Amino acid sequence: MTVDEEISELIAPNIRKRLFVAFSHPVASQEEMLRYVPEHLRYMEANEDKIFLSGPFVKEGQLIGEGLTVLRVDSEQDAHALMQAEPLIKHGVRRYELKVWEVREGSLTFETKLSRCRLFLS
Repeated sequence: MTVDEEISELIAPNIRKRLFVAFSHPVASQEEMLRYVPEHLRYMEANEDKIFLSGPFVKEGQLIGEGLTVLRVDSEQDAHALMQAEPLIKHGVRRYELKVWEVREGSLTFETKLSRCRLFLS
């Protein structure tokens, strides 16, 4: 068996789900960005169905810095459209870099406390 064949065999059972990862970086001062943060937060919540995970990289004493958003959309075009409409980027106070990421392994555990979440039953 060749190395390529062995690798193919080893990754065959992996989930191999493609997601889009946006790394965002400030291009303006924290003071300049701050006025757009409420709009940013509303936008992110309104599009949460397309966002797998998102949040800032935490740095002591810094309110707004670099961030990471993992998008679950159908295409790279859709990912770019979502990021370009994001208020901090749209207003030119942040820039982003988009990468395609293939999830292969890991583990997820979920615990839900129904008293602490909004649950809509239909």
